[in-house]
Amino acid sequence: MKLKKIYDTEADVPADYLSFYEERDGKWHLTVEIEGTSDSGDIARLNGALTKERDDHRKTKEKLRAFDGLDPQQARDRLDKLDELEANPDATIEQRVTSEVERRIKARLAPVERERDGFKRERDEAVAEREQIQGTLKGRTISDEVRAAASRAKIIDSAVDDVLMYGNSVFEVGEDGTVVTRDGVGVTPGLKPEAWLADMKERRPHWWPASQGAGSQGNRGGGGGEANPFTAEAWNVTEQGKIAAADKAKAERLAKAAGTSLGGPKPAPRSRAA
Repeated sequence: MKLKKIYDTEADVPADYLSFYEERDGKWHLTVEIEGTSDSGDIARLNGALTKERDDHRKTKEKLRAFDGLDPQQARDRLDKLDELEANPDATIEQRVTSEVERRIKARLAPVERERDGFKRERDEAVAEREQIQGTLKGRTISDEVRAAASRAKIIDSAVDDVLMYGNSVFEVGEDGTVVTRDGVGVTPGLKPEAWLADMKERRPHWWPASQGAGSQGNRGGGGGEANPFTAEAWNVTEQGKIAAADKAKAERLAKAAGTSLGGPKPAPRSRAA
Protein backbone atom coordinates (compact mmCIF):
# COMPACT_ATOMS: atom_id res chain seq x y z
CA MET A 1 0.00 0.00 0.00
CA LYS A 2 1.26 3.46 -0.93
CA LEU A 3 0.48 6.45 1.20
CA LYS A 4 -0.73 9.76 -0.17
CA LYS A 5 0.62 13.04 1.04
CA ILE A 6 -2.92 14.50 1.34
CA TYR A 7 -6.27 12.81 2.00
CA ASP A 8 -9.63 14.52 1.70
CA THR A 9 -11.14 13.06 4.91
CA GLU A 10 -9.97 11.32 8.05
CA ALA A 11 -11.76 8.15 6.94
CA ASP A 12 -9.56 8.02 3.84
CA VAL A 13 -6.36 7.87 5.92
CA PRO A 14 -5.20 4.28 6.56
CA ALA A 15 -5.89 3.60 10.23
CA ASP A 16 -2.36 2.30 10.91
CA TYR A 17 -0.86 5.60 9.77
CA LEU A 18 -3.34 8.12 11.12
CA SER A 19 -0.78 9.35 13.64
CA PHE A 20 1.40 10.61 10.78
CA TYR A 21 -1.34 12.98 9.53
CA GLU A 22 -2.90 16.17 10.79
CA GLU A 23 -5.93 18.16 9.63
CA ARG A 24 -5.27 21.49 7.90
CA ASP A 25 -7.81 23.47 5.86
CA GLY A 26 -10.30 20.58 5.94
CA LYS A 27 -7.85 18.02 4.54
CA TRP A 28 -5.46 15.55 6.17
CA HIS A 29 -1.78 16.27 5.44
CA LEU A 30 1.19 14.02 5.98
CA THR A 31 3.39 15.49 8.74
CA VAL A 32 6.56 13.49 8.00
CA GLU A 33 8.95 15.27 5.70
CA ILE A 34 12.36 14.12 4.58
CA GLU A 35 14.57 17.06 3.74
CA GLY A 36 16.23 17.09 0.32
CA THR A 37 13.92 14.71 -1.52
CA SER A 38 10.84 15.06 -3.64
CA ASP A 39 7.36 14.31 -2.42
CA SER A 40 7.34 10.92 -4.13
CA GLY A 41 10.71 10.11 -2.53
CA ASP A 42 9.36 11.13 0.87
CA ILE A 43 6.43 8.79 0.50
CA ALA A 44 8.62 5.94 -0.69
CA ARG A 45 10.97 6.33 2.25
CA LEU A 46 8.08 6.56 4.69
CA ASN A 47 6.51 3.43 3.25
CA GLY A 48 9.82 1.62 3.52
CA ALA A 49 10.30 2.69 7.15
CA LEU A 50 6.79 1.65 8.06
CA THR A 51 7.18 -1.70 6.32
CA LYS A 52 10.44 -2.35 8.19
CA GLU A 53 8.86 -1.38 11.48
CA ARG A 54 5.95 -3.73 10.85
CA ASP A 55 8.31 -6.60 9.96
CA ASP A 56 10.40 -6.02 13.05
CA HIS A 57 7.28 -6.01 15.20
CA ARG A 58 6.13 -9.29 13.66
CA LYS A 59 9.52 -10.93 14.28
CA THR A 60 9.55 -9.75 17.90
CA LYS A 61 6.08 -11.18 18.50
CA GLU A 62 7.20 -14.53 17.03
CA LYS A 63 10.18 -14.60 19.41
CA LEU A 64 8.02 -13.74 22.43
CA ARG A 65 5.41 -16.34 21.54
CA ALA A 66 7.76 -19.01 22.93
CA PHE A 67 7.39 -17.44 26.39
CA ASP A 68 3.57 -17.45 26.44
CA GLY A 69 2.32 -18.67 29.83
CA LEU A 70 5.77 -18.71 31.45
CA ASP A 71 5.85 -17.48 35.07
CA PRO A 72 8.58 -14.83 35.50
CA GLN A 73 9.49 -16.22 38.95
CA GLN A 74 9.84 -19.71 37.51
CA ALA A 75 12.05 -18.30 34.79
CA ARG A 76 14.30 -16.67 37.39
CA ASP A 77 14.44 -19.91 39.39
CA ARG A 78 15.45 -21.86 36.29
CA LEU A 79 18.12 -19.32 35.46
CA ASP A 80 19.46 -19.62 39.01
CA LYS A 81 19.61 -23.40 38.61
CA LEU A 82 21.40 -22.97 35.28
CA ASP A 83 23.96 -20.68 36.91
CA GLU A 84 24.47 -23.25 39.66
CA LEU A 85 24.95 -26.07 37.14
CA GLU A 86 27.41 -24.02 35.15
CA ALA A 87 29.31 -23.10 38.33
CA ASN A 88 29.54 -26.77 39.40
CA PRO A 89 29.24 -28.92 36.27
CA ASP A 90 30.89 -31.95 37.92
CA ALA A 91 28.31 -32.23 40.72
CA THR A 92 26.69 -35.64 41.04
CA ILE A 93 22.96 -36.22 40.84
CA GLU A 94 22.86 -36.71 44.60
CA GLN A 95 24.68 -33.42 45.21
CA ARG A 96 22.34 -31.56 42.89
CA VAL A 97 19.26 -33.08 44.51
CA THR A 98 20.61 -32.20 47.96
CA SER A 99 21.33 -28.66 46.84
CA GLU A 100 17.85 -28.27 45.39
CA VAL A 101 16.22 -29.66 48.54
CA GLU A 102 18.22 -27.25 50.71
CA ARG A 103 17.29 -24.35 48.46
CA ARG A 104 13.59 -25.17 48.66
CA ILE A 105 13.72 -25.69 52.43
CA LYS A 106 15.49 -22.37 52.85
CA ALA A 107 12.91 -20.61 50.69
CA ARG A 108 10.05 -22.11 52.72
CA LEU A 109 11.68 -21.42 56.07
CA ALA A 110 12.63 -17.81 55.33
CA PRO A 111 9.19 -16.30 56.19
CA VAL A 112 8.86 -18.61 59.23
CA GLU A 113 12.27 -17.52 60.50
CA ARG A 114 11.39 -13.87 60.01
CA GLU A 115 8.19 -14.38 62.00
CA ARG A 116 10.12 -16.29 64.68
CA ASP A 117 12.69 -13.51 64.96
CA GLY A 118 9.86 -11.01 65.32
CA PHE A 119 8.30 -13.01 68.16
CA LYS A 120 11.70 -13.40 69.84
CA ARG A 121 12.29 -9.66 69.65
CA GLU A 122 8.87 -8.94 71.15
CA ARG A 123 9.50 -11.52 73.90
CA ASP A 124 12.89 -9.99 74.78
CA GLU A 125 11.35 -6.54 74.94
CA ALA A 126 8.55 -7.81 77.19
CA VAL A 127 11.05 -9.58 79.49
CA ALA A 128 13.19 -6.45 79.74
CA GLU A 129 10.14 -4.34 80.53
CA ARG A 130 8.97 -6.83 83.15
CA GLU A 131 12.40 -6.92 84.80
CA GLN A 132 12.49 -3.13 84.83
CA ILE A 133 9.08 -2.99 86.49
CA GLN A 134 10.06 -5.67 89.00
CA GLY A 135 13.28 -3.80 89.80
CA THR A 136 11.33 -0.61 90.36
CA LEU A 137 8.83 -2.37 92.62
CA LYS A 138 11.58 -4.10 94.62
CA GLY A 139 13.43 -0.83 95.05
CA ARG A 140 10.27 0.84 96.30
CA THR A 141 9.58 -2.04 98.70
CA ILE A 142 13.10 -1.81 100.14
CA SER A 143 12.87 1.97 100.51
CA ASP A 144 9.49 1.74 102.24
CA GLU A 145 10.68 -0.94 104.68
CA VAL A 146 13.93 0.86 105.50
CA ARG A 147 12.17 4.21 105.91
CA ALA A 148 9.62 2.68 108.30
CA ALA A 149 12.39 1.00 110.33
CA ALA A 150 14.35 4.28 110.44
CA SER A 151 11.29 6.05 111.81
CA ARG A 152 10.84 3.45 114.54
CA ALA A 153 14.56 3.61 115.37
CA LYS A 154 14.34 7.42 115.82
CA ILE A 155 16.79 8.20 113.00
CA ILE A 156 17.20 11.97 112.66
CA ASP A 157 15.49 13.52 109.64
CA SER A 158 18.73 14.76 108.06
CA ALA A 159 20.14 11.21 108.03
CA VAL A 160 17.14 9.45 106.42
CA ASP A 161 18.38 9.95 102.84
CA ASP A 162 21.77 8.50 103.82
CA VAL A 163 20.06 5.53 105.46
CA LEU A 164 17.94 4.91 102.35
CA MET A 165 20.91 5.14 100.00
CA TYR A 166 22.94 2.74 102.14
CA GLY A 167 19.95 0.44 102.61
CA ASN A 168 19.26 0.18 98.88
CA SER A 169 22.82 -1.04 98.36
CA VAL A 170 22.67 -3.84 100.95
CA PHE A 171 19.07 -5.08 100.97
CA GLU A 172 17.21 -7.43 98.68
CA VAL A 173 13.68 -8.77 98.50
CA GLY A 174 13.60 -12.51 99.15
CA GLU A 175 11.38 -15.00 97.36
CA ASP A 176 8.91 -14.75 100.25
CA GLY A 177 8.80 -10.96 99.88
CA THR A 178 10.86 -10.30 103.02
CA VAL A 179 13.38 -7.43 102.90
CA VAL A 180 16.73 -8.69 104.24
CA THR A 181 20.40 -7.82 103.87
CA ARG A 182 22.26 -9.52 101.05
CA ASP A 183 25.38 -11.63 101.34
CA GLY A 184 28.77 -10.24 100.33
CA VAL A 185 28.02 -6.54 100.85
CA GLY A 186 29.96 -5.95 104.08
CA VAL A 187 27.09 -6.47 106.51
CA THR A 188 25.63 -9.47 108.30
CA PRO A 189 23.41 -11.26 105.75
CA GLY A 190 19.78 -12.07 106.45
CA LEU A 191 19.05 -9.11 108.74
CA LYS A 192 15.75 -7.27 108.57
CA PRO A 193 15.86 -3.45 108.49
CA GLU A 194 15.35 -3.08 112.27
CA ALA A 195 18.19 -5.49 113.10
CA TRP A 196 20.41 -3.89 110.46
CA LEU A 197 19.89 -0.45 111.98
CA ALA A 198 20.70 -1.82 115.43
CA ASP A 199 23.88 -3.30 113.99
CA MET A 200 24.71 0.03 112.32
CA LYS A 201 24.35 2.10 115.47
CA GLU A 202 28.03 1.73 116.31
CA ARG A 203 29.14 2.28 112.69
CA ARG A 204 26.89 5.24 111.95
CA PRO A 205 26.18 6.92 115.31
CA HIS A 206 25.52 10.24 113.55
CA TRP A 207 22.24 8.79 112.24
CA TRP A 208 20.82 9.10 115.77
CA PRO A 209 20.45 12.03 118.13
CA ALA A 210 23.64 12.70 120.13
CA SER A 211 22.16 11.29 123.35
CA GLN A 212 21.51 7.95 121.58
CA GLY A 213 24.84 7.53 119.79
CA ALA A 214 27.21 4.60 120.21
CA GLY A 215 29.09 6.51 122.95
CA SER A 216 26.07 6.37 125.24
CA GLN A 217 25.28 2.73 124.49
CA GLY A 218 28.19 0.95 126.16
CA ASN A 219 25.78 -1.00 128.30
CA ARG A 220 23.39 -1.76 125.43
CA GLY A 221 23.43 -4.33 122.67
CA GLY A 222 23.67 -1.76 119.86
CA GLY A 223 20.05 -0.58 119.86
CA GLY A 224 16.54 -1.74 120.47
CA GLY A 225 16.95 -1.46 124.28
CA GLU A 226 18.81 -4.79 124.60
CA ALA A 227 21.43 -4.96 127.40
CA ASN A 228 25.04 -5.63 126.44
CA PRO A 229 25.84 -9.02 128.08
CA PHE A 230 29.57 -8.20 128.07
CA THR A 231 29.22 -5.30 130.56
CA ALA A 232 29.68 -5.81 134.28
CA GLU A 233 26.11 -4.71 134.93
CA ALA A 234 24.54 -7.18 132.43
CA TRP A 235 27.23 -9.88 132.33
CA ASN A 236 25.71 -13.03 130.84
CA VAL A 237 27.96 -15.71 129.38
CA THR A 238 25.01 -17.56 127.79
CA GLU A 239 23.87 -14.46 125.91
CA GLN A 240 27.47 -13.76 124.91
CA GLY A 241 27.65 -17.22 123.35
CA LYS A 242 24.39 -16.73 121.45
CA ILE A 243 25.56 -13.43 119.98
CA ALA A 244 28.97 -14.87 119.07
CA ALA A 245 27.31 -17.85 117.35
CA ALA A 246 25.03 -15.58 115.34
CA ASP A 247 27.53 -12.81 114.55
CA LYS A 248 31.08 -13.08 115.85
CA ALA A 249 32.04 -9.60 114.60
CA LYS A 250 29.14 -8.06 116.51
CA ALA A 251 30.06 -9.96 119.65
CA GLU A 252 33.61 -8.64 119.41
CA ARG A 253 32.33 -5.07 119.02
CA LEU A 254 30.04 -5.39 122.03
CA ALA A 255 32.82 -6.87 124.15
CA LYS A 256 35.18 -4.08 123.17
CA ALA A 257 32.52 -1.43 123.93
CA ALA A 258 32.07 -3.00 127.39
CA GLY A 259 35.81 -2.89 128.09
CA THR A 260 36.67 -6.55 127.56
CA SER A 261 37.15 -8.99 124.69
CA LEU A 262 35.34 -12.02 123.33
CA GLY A 263 36.13 -14.80 125.81
CA GLY A 264 37.84 -12.28 128.10
CA PRO A 265 37.28 -11.56 131.79
CA LYS A 266 34.34 -9.68 133.22
CA PRO A 267 35.11 -5.94 133.11
CA ALA A 268 35.00 -3.67 136.12
CA PRO A 269 31.71 -1.82 136.71
CA ARG A 270 31.54 1.60 135.09
CA SER A 271 30.85 4.67 137.18
CA ARG A 272 27.94 6.97 136.32
CA ALA A 273 30.39 9.67 135.27
CA ALA A 274 31.79 7.38 132.66
